[in-house]
Amino acid sequence: MSAGLPVVVSVAAALVLALALERLFPHEPARASWLANAGLWAVATGLRALVFGGAEWQVAAWTESARFGLLALSVQAATCHSAPPNTSARFGLLARAPAPVLVAVPMTVLGLDLVSYLWHRANHRLALLWRFHRVHHADPALTAVTSLRFHPGEILSSLPVRLAAIALLGAPLGAVVAFEAVFGAANALEHANVDLPARLERALELGLITPALHRRHHSVSRAEHDANYGTIFSFWDRLGRSRCPGASSDRFPLGLAAGSTGAPRSLAAMLLEPFRRATR
Repeated sequence: MSAGLPVVVSVAAALVLALALERLFPHEPARASWLANAGLWAVATGLRALVFGGAEWQVAAWTESARFGLLALSVQAATCHSAPPNTSARFGLLARAPAPVLVAVPMTVLGLDLVSYLWHRANHRLALLWRFHRVHHADPALTAVTSLRFHPGEILSSLPVRLAAIALLGAPLGAVVAFEAVFGAANALEHANVDLPARLERALELGLITPALHRRHHSVSRAEHDANYGTIFSFWDRLGRSRCPGASSDRFPLGLAAGSTGAPRSLAAMLLEPFRRATR
């Protein structure tokens, strides 16, 4: 079975669930840009596959076999301490002890989600990265379909960062698959145009990014969209002092300020948007 299949199933299921919740509990009337956003996703996914192939799975499989990184699994190191030191590479703080699945999976999810938080924050701070990321924020209607709206330039620039993080962490293949499945599902659900019950929302946001928290990240106000950078966990924003409160009852304009973008709706316009001069 392909390592990517569980990820595809997880993301597809989350997208279907998000779309169903939008029908049942809509936050506000919104018309999703299906054709343009799905087209951008297809182009970005195709280019990613062409340039990187299955690099994430290959790097994770290599770290597992070479016992490289902080969480490298090393059964031989745990059972054959007398093996010659040059029989296999042992790198990283935990390379001489086994990292059970119950440790490797949550630590991989936490570690890679932290890297995602830092990378997302960089996309808002660095002008060159923002040129590509603003395509995502320019969607005039925030819905689950917005989770597909990422410029190929942003996707291609993020992959080397993700691959380096996997290698340094020493994340095993199964743990990386688990992370990608959870990360992709969270991305779909948090973009949903949906209201949650207040009590459930308050409980979830203690540890997770809710639709209301991420909706605040898409506010037209720069002070608000330069906040709530998390994807899975909300505590990174607390630790990084980048949290902006949000609740389903809040109503505010979404997208980007007038003059900062043309709010491109067509696929061609979105692909060309990073190369157009615009204010921050």
